[in-house]
Amino acid sequence: MARPQRLVLLVHGWSVRDPSTYGGLPERLKREAKRNKHLDLDVRQIWLSEYASFHNEVTLPDIVRAFHAAVQHELGDALASGRRFACITHSTGGPVIRAWLQQQYLDKGRTHIPLSHLIMLAPANFGSALVQLGLAKLSRLRSAWFEGVDVGTGVLDWLELGSEPSIALNRDWLEQGSGLIGPEGVFPFVLTGQSHDPALYDFVNSYSGETGSDGAVRVASANLNFTHLRVEQQAPVADKKSRLGFSAPLLRAAEPRVSPAVPLAVLPGLSHSGERMGIMRTVSADDRPHPTVSAIVEALAVKDRQDYARVFDRFSVITAETQEREQVEDRSGLSPYGEQLIHDPCAMLVFRVRDDQGKPLKDFDVILTAGPEDNPNHLPPGFFIDRQRNHLDPGCVVYYVNAARLLGAPAVIHQGRELRAALPAAPSLGLRIIPFPQDGFVLYQPALLKATPEHLAALIKPNQTTIVDIVLKRMVREGVYRLTRERTPMDFTKQPPGPPID
Repeated sequence: MARPQRLVLLVHGWSVRDPSTYGGLPERLKREAKRNKHLDLDVRQIWLSEYASFHNEVTLPDIVRAFHAAVQHELGDALASGRRFACITHSTGGPVIRAWLQQQYLDKGRTHIPLSHLIMLAPANFGSALVQLGLAKLSRLRSAWFEGVDVGTGVLDWLELGSEPSIALNRDWLEQGSGLIGPEGVFPFVLTGQSHDPALYDFVNSYSGETGSDGAVRVASANLNFTHLRVEQQAPVADKKSRLGFSAPLLRAAEPRVSPAVPLAVLPGLSHSGERMGIMRTVSADDRPHPTVSAIVEALAVKDRQDYARVFDRFSVITAETQEREQVEDRSGLSPYGEQLIHDPCAMLVFRVRDDQGKPLKDFDVILTAGPEDNPNHLPPGFFIDRQRNHLDPGCVVYYVNAARLLGAPAVIHQGRELRAALPAAPSLGLRIIPFPQDGFVLYQPALLKATPEHLAALIKPNQTTIVDIVLKRMVREGVYRLTRERTPMDFTKQPPGPPID
């Protein structure tokens, strides 16, 4: 008796109104399955998902619950008989399915997972910089990612860079993901582009043509390979040089924690969406070669951990080749000035600043430093690209940096001409946190994470995100509450705050 073939489910992204966003991918998968018997695909059941992400009251957890109900309704009998399905997602669809796995299986301790392969196209795993543009602006963007419907604020809150639920989902993956990857669990993959369709570029919105992104999602934000670093402030000590009489000048970093390895392929010439360059919509139903199709077929063919490791290495080669080939963007055909832009691999840093009571700080600065003097002026010029503070979590700020300028890079040669000389690496990397308030009965104190080469290597990973949890001491001074044996009435409001309590 022949083994049942796998079902395939396609899950779209945010604010999509009809299945045309898939392009010719459903039909193409049917053709590929007929050509390649090893894929084991059920070509009769290519399910097109539809969910109402554009209603403002709908949140991502709501979509997860509705998705689970839809899967049970449509595929329940097949899954009950032991059949499994592969899932191909686009954009927000990736986080939806990851949240479904977490909510319906990992959080409940379930070991039997019906999903065998999760292939994410341009997923916003760490969010999108576009979200902070505002609702009115998003509704006017020409990108096909935005279809002119209500923007769905409930979903957008999740998609904002550094959002609490997105970080929580990724932290859960850090803790539990390695136990999920495998033939009895799921094989996840990330496919994305880093190109921009000039027809969709918004000249008053730099994010639509941002280096290291596909016009909507940064490579570093799509990538499910990331690092987590916890940095904690030392306890306050007596300090005669401080006007307060105490300080807590140093931060100490724990060992960096690295997420489970997930294959990432940056595919050539593809943007987030659109009929001309979109990673999914440009797939034709015929047999014309397409990098998205080739990568999907390669991912679907994975059957064990050895296959998975080989695809990881293969996708790493594809990424390196794509980024080398697309390092120089020649805009001479678009501009009379003949501009040639250099695109380097970038990195994203998510700084979450909390005190030791778990309270987010509302007012602080994070300054990157380098060199033996921990001086921000010793950082390479041009390394900094963008900064965003999460509007719902004021204790979270996201930095976007040029990894090549920090880690060093060879000279850029284009058409026999040197466009840029070799870049030396920064000597080290550290950070200085300047919190407020710094005086009063309850306060915070500035602190420094010494710049070292090890911190540079831990914080800056090309094409990746690093989550940095900074924990500061919330210093409560003894004047907040005093007991006295003095019977004579006195105005205690003018008493000095005193030293911090333990």
